Amino acid sequence: MISANAAENPDLFWALRGGKGGFGVVTSMDFELVPLTTLYGGSMFFDAEHIAPVLTAWADWTETAPESVSTSVAILRLPPLDFIPEPLRGKTLLNLRYAFVGDPAEGERLLQPIRDLAPTLIDAVGEMPAADIAQIHNDPTDPGPGWLRCVMLDRIDDGFTKALLDAVGPDQQLPIVVVELRHLGGATHRDVPEGSAVGGRAAPFTLSFVGVPDPSLFVDVLPPLIDGLLAQLAPWVSAQNTINFAGGLELPGSYEASWPKDTFARLAEVRATYDPDTVFPYGPPA
Repeated sequence: MISANAAENPDLFWALRGGKGGFGVVTSMDFELVPLTTLYGGSMFFDAEHIAPVLTAWADWTETAPESVSTSVAILRLPPLDFIPEPLRGKTLLNLRYAFVGDPAEGERLLQPIRDLAPTLIDAVGEMPAADIAQIHNDPTDPGPGWLRCVMLDRIDDGFTKALLDAVGPDQQLPIVVVELRHLGGATHRDVPEGSAVGGRAAPFTLSFVGVPDPSLFVDVLPPLIDGLLAQLAPWVSAQNTINFAGGLELPGSYEASWPKDTFARLAEVRATYDPDTVFPYGPPA
């Protein structure tokens, strides 16, 4: 058994924080918990007619949002199924997600400019137990087929918002259930004191596409569709990704683009040192 921390095998410790796989099997891990009992957060849903103004204002609003705020937006195309809340059922809408750590009154004040933009179908933002944080995005918990493509963005501006809405806005009929933008910043932009192998820290946003969960679309329909959409958004797409957003690594070059070149080379050296026989291969086949 090998221990890896800032004092013992620091090269392996560096690689394990952001290098993903190919080093061995982690049998135990010590980590520090965040002393958080409540937060001010939740989701807001805007109807199709309000998607463009809310999305544009949200992008501007993120430029001044403090580090205590985490936020994302998603264009959702929801099916007319009974388990979906009635106000949202069968609609294309904008879901704005929000989390603030601090005084709830301050969290409410910071969010108010978004609340003032348009009426909501549902406004479920308020003080909540930290244990319920998963309800903010409310992703499915049951297993099922899925198709996902993610990239990082160098910036968002009015040109990007227009290009995105022209491509995937409510007037388009597409086999895509979620188009999501996540605002990054704060600790995601700063490395830990000992250094880590995390890539993509400079990007201020991520962009994700979730396809209709029909495996018959996963090979011949969704990949060329998203390739075409990303070609339209190319001026804003970052050349670098992070491995957690690189998906199945089926795209040529996606593995290598998940880290800066010097980090990628150093990771290869650490893998060769601790797994010289490649018992734990990682990445696409050579």
